[in-house]
Amino acid sequence: MDGMNGIVRAAVLAALSEFTPGDTRRRPYAYFGIVLSFLIGTAPSFAAETKAPTASVVSLAPSNTELLLNVGARKVLAGVCTNCPQVLPNADENLKNVPIVGTFVTANLERLIRVKPNAILLVSGQEAIAHMLKMKGFNVVLLKNDKLADIPENLHRVGALSKTERNADALSRKFNQALKDLSAIVNGASSKPKVFYCTWAQPLLTVGKNSFLNDIITTCGGANIAADMGQPYPHFSAERLILADPDVVILPYDAKDQALFKRFPWNKLRAVRESKLFYSPLPKDDMLSRPTMGVLDGLYWLTIKIHPELKPRLAKWRSSYCSMNVQ
Repeated sequence: MDGMNGIVRAAVLAALSEFTPGDTRRRPYAYFGIVLSFLIGTAPSFAAETKAPTASVVSLAPSNTELLLNVGARKVLAGVCTNCPQVLPNADENLKNVPIVGTFVTANLERLIRVKPNAILLVSGQEAIAHMLKMKGFNVVLLKNDKLADIPENLHRVGALSKTERNADALSRKFNQALKDLSAIVNGASSKPKVFYCTWAQPLLTVGKNSFLNDIITTCGGANIAADMGQPYPHFSAERLILADPDVVILPYDAKDQALFKRFPWNKLRAVRESKLFYSPLPKDDMLSRPTMGVLDGLYWLTIKIHPELKPRLAKWRSSYCSMNVQ
């Protein structure tokens, strides 16, 4: 009995030493639970006590949510932002019963506290909300999404958080090989067509050299006419657009009903005269808008627009790396 009393005393002292007034993160009653279990003869084994906790991850950016789905980590997804069900494909099925815990620019602290995530995933551009959440004591993981090379690294980081490292490693290798094979195809092209990628038609916005989409255009064998502009998404004048006279123009899906090609400055462009003006797909089908495995579909979509002469070789690449849903 003296031995049992010693164990009880030790557990009580441990509980008290872990507790400081006002510190709600310490839970001395956990130690008293151990004491009680010893007294009634149901003390847990050491293996049970040291078992790793289940991963629980919140994503406040659609691309991060899609990365989690890519690596097969749906079970750890504890919360998403309002944009995720709006723009991600198959959201009704993939995000069923996953709570909304914020937007891309705000977080619902009450819901986050209720969810108790091990980590909150954010992306470049969410630095302000990242700072606020860190100040509140949350573990924040900020993923870079400036270029295609960030995607394999992000897969590894998401895989480590969700304990799906094997899936993440396989996808990362597949992605790198896909880029290598695509590079070999487009390097065989005889030209590098000039591309104007319009992200907003009025006022005119495009993609500069520090944007993810600039890397996309280059990878697809095109030359971004705004590549000398430092801002990621700068304003672009109509006069400059006419002078550059791009070979290929990509417009946002929302501009589809505006018949822009009939108006200035679009009606002055060679791309319009030669029917090389294209509209981005619907947001849920636009695989160039999110830096995930789905961007491989987007690379095929854009490369075939820039280099239609490479279609036979691209078809083979597509069958190896794409979902086959892209047209």
